[in-house]
Amino acid sequence: MARYALLNRFNPRAYMTTIREVAQEAGVSVGTVSNVLNDPAIVSPETCERVLRVMRQRNYRPSAIARSLATGRTRSFGLVVSNIFNPFTAGIVQGAGEIAREAGCSLLIACAEDDCLDVPQQVQVLQQHWVDGIFLATQPLPESVWRELRFGRTPVVIMDRDQPPLEEHASIIGFDWFMAGQQAAGHLIGLGHRRIGFVGGIPGRSSSVQRERGFRKALAGAGIHLDERLQRDGDYSTDSGRRCAEDLLDQPRDMRPTALVMGNDMMALGAYEAADLLGLSVPHDLSITGIDDNYFVTHMAPPLTSVHVPTRELGREGMRMLVSGAAGAQRVSLPTRLVTRQSTAPPQHLAQRDQSLSIHAASAGQPALTAAVARD
Repeated sequence: MARYALLNRFNPRAYMTTIREVAQEAGVSVGTVSNVLNDPAIVSPETCERVLRVMRQRNYRPSAIARSLATGRTRSFGLVVSNIFNPFTAGIVQGAGEIAREAGCSLLIACAEDDCLDVPQQVQVLQQHWVDGIFLATQPLPESVWRELRFGRTPVVIMDRDQPPLEEHASIIGFDWFMAGQQAAGHLIGLGHRRIGFVGGIPGRSSSVQRERGFRKALAGAGIHLDERLQRDGDYSTDSGRRCAEDLLDQPRDMRPTALVMGNDMMALGAYEAADLLGLSVPHDLSITGIDDNYFVTHMAPPLTSVHVPTRELGREGMRMLVSGAAGAQRVSLPTRLVTRQSTAPPQHLAQRDQSLSIHAASAGQPALTAAVARD
């Protein structure tokens, strides 16, 4: 009857009364009815259907507010992000939303300012909504902001932080940025490039430092001298990518890099603009790799080789940790993988050598040597 929906809206005592009435009519325990409402997977399909049939006959609609007052859980979670228009952030939101829907939970999204100074206020607002957990997926926070944060007893999952906060129920989730930098540089080295430029992200930021360390490791492993003059610091924006790339490329041909590792895809887009301004062809004159593998890279001309960073899976895994109650003093690092496209090729001098070898072999009536055989 309609009275149940009305009574249960704000009254936890009425909520429990209704639960008992449904249990009695369905011939099950109060705990079974509660499981049907909160965790139906542990109830047999036959019993679950019997309880739901009684609820439908009575026009019973459980009130989330009353249920939360009775159980102490709201089955809602908070996600704090910054710059929601960034494709990187969009992937995290998509993944987190998928897990929330699959679990039958609500997801409250709080959008912080780009500088993240208002994150403590956003966290406080979510706690006022009695969320069962908070997923903090913003840009890295300044230490002054960390000192203001108060999670209390609220479980929290934090993206890309070196050191966990003092709370024991806080978990860290992120990407293997070291692997990403190593994969991007290793791909170019494998093509034969030796003068490789690197445009990193914001100096001092953990993810930026790890990208650069991976880049340096790849060069050292190949016995390539690291030329510090071929490195610049950007800020992950397209404008900074263009400026840094212009600075690296606007020099004599024998001094400029034959390839660039850009710290993310947005800066790689800027590197395309710089190459175009300087009359350089990608990849004929310059190979470019990005990091992130955002959706738009396949629409660049030529399509961008990039290291795939699984943002959607990070959103799913972070939210799964909260929904399952597994958040707490964990550290999860998701692997990355290289996706090769048409923005990378062997450096010009090797391509010309391969072409001349092929022509020579063909004129001599011999099978053409492959680039892999021809190169050292």
